[in-house]
Amino acid sequence: MRAKCEIFPAILQGSAPCDGCTHSTACCSEQLACLDFQLWINTGSLRQSEFREPTHKIYSKMFRGERAA
Repeated sequence: MRAKCEIFPAILQGSAPCDGCTHSTACCSEQLACLDFQLWINTGSLRQSEFREPTHKIYSKMFRGERAA
């Protein structure tokens, strides 16, 4: 089940690396992102790594200058 994340409502329609990920709720609420999500945002390529480590640093690099909702 896909987490409902108000930060990325439009981009999370269709397949996303967040589908089925145990970190998705924390990523939405704590502004975290993993390398799989970053790759997907930047290139549209969907990769499902076995081990993910979402961080605020990756999130910050992706959304510089954006304000959190």
